[in-house]
Amino acid sequence: MRARTLLILLSFICSGNVFSSDDVDTRIPLNSVTDEKTFVLVLANEHYKHVAPVRFAENDGELFALYCQKALGVPEKNIHRVTDATKGDMEHELGWLQSMTEAYKGEARVIFYYSGHGMPDESSREAFLLPVDAYATDPSSGYSTTKLYKTLSELQTTATIVFLDACFSGAQRGSEMLVEARSVAIKPKAAAVAGKMVVFSAATGQETAYPYKEKGHGLFTYFVLQKLQEKQGCLSLGELVDDVKDRVSKTAPAENDGKPQTPTLSSVAPDWRSWMTAVEPAKRFERRVVNKPKDETPATPAGGSATPADAKPFPMEDYTLEGAGTGLQGTYLVTTSITSPKNDVTDEQLLRCAIHGVLFRGFNSTANRQRQRPLAGSAEVETQQVAFFSDFFSSGDFKNYGQVVPDTRTVVRVGKQYSVTATVSVAKEQLRKDLQQKGIIKGLGGRF
Repeated sequence: MRARTLLILLSFICSGNVFSSDDVDTRIPLNSVTDEKTFVLVLANEHYKHVAPVRFAENDGELFALYCQKALGVPEKNIHRVTDATKGDMEHELGWLQSMTEAYKGEARVIFYYSGHGMPDESSREAFLLPVDAYATDPSSGYSTTKLYKTLSELQTTATIVFLDACFSGAQRGSEMLVEARSVAIKPKAAAVAGKMVVFSAATGQETAYPYKEKGHGLFTYFVLQKLQEKQGCLSLGELVDDVKDRVSKTAPAENDGKPQTPTLSSVAPDWRSWMTAVEPAKRFERRVVNKPKDETPATPAGGSATPADAKPFPMEDYTLEGAGTGLQGTYLVTTSITSPKNDVTDEQLLRCAIHGVLFRGFNSTANRQRQRPLAGSAEVETQQVAFFSDFFSSGDFKNYGQVVPDTRTVVRVGKQYSVTATVSVAKEQLRKDLQQKGIIKGLGGRF
């Protein structure tokens, strides 16, 4: 027994990248009370397809979800954590929240957490969350905070609490700008917050949400977790907000060459300060041994191949994807639209875009009540397996997994462009099976 204890002690001493045994990552409050009526959605976007990564966002999401489960007593089945969420992921998961709160008929509570890039629309100054497959120069590819707040405020809840570890000035989590040509931060318009909802954001409109490199987290997220740890998961929202504001505001200048970061709160709910995070404090703590996350993009997933330095994704057409109802068993029916300056779009292009979208974007349809996450799990898989998928789409291998449905093709002229649309049947089960067997994808992952 003494020998085993000594070995454990030596492992802590010899490993220079292990967190302090009392830090937020390693000493987790463990609540004995189960909160069956709280539902948690965690979106952690770190590895972006078209812009720089958000350092430590994945670790932020993992620990926030873990604290909800362990410290707040939320059952694991009530927590959805999506790493590297696409716009389709966001739509799908918000639909899950709507379904769950409707089922509980006004008795549920919702916690929504986001760590990742935010972006402003330069013309309208509207703020957007940035999905991992979005473009920083194209607000339409982002997820509007106006739409987000409207969706969340309309949920049938006793309380909806939103945590946003992102900034919307156009800056990255650091000092650089998302768009190289933009050197001045933009102050976005604040989206309206209504109903029984609180939005707690990492920074004011023109500030940057900084990382806390020493701790391996976003600065804002770290102090949220630290306060939850100190209070064994149970405190009023007013106390949490006041304390996090104070700690972030004092720490940010010291860590980032005098640059400020001031968390902000928006709510019209008169009693939000008295809302409690948990029913009662945890009585004990759980130890967890972890390594600090590296400040770099992770290596290729297990089973995948290394990515050549000069490998690039296959250039896809400008397309949109929408659910088209129920297909045969093992298939998806999707409506694919390609915008082109010429009326020369082929069925092969429509099929390729449909399969690309099913793999990396996912799709939804309000009319057909469809919400499908990307088959590959996230858009990042295309980058991680860029050599495979570049060959997959250029060689024609994709044609083995679908077909354009006859007599569904339409062409509409829009200004100087043509919009070519068709219904495509995608053999999603065979596609999933073949890619899993090759070790290219792991299936519908991204959660606990």
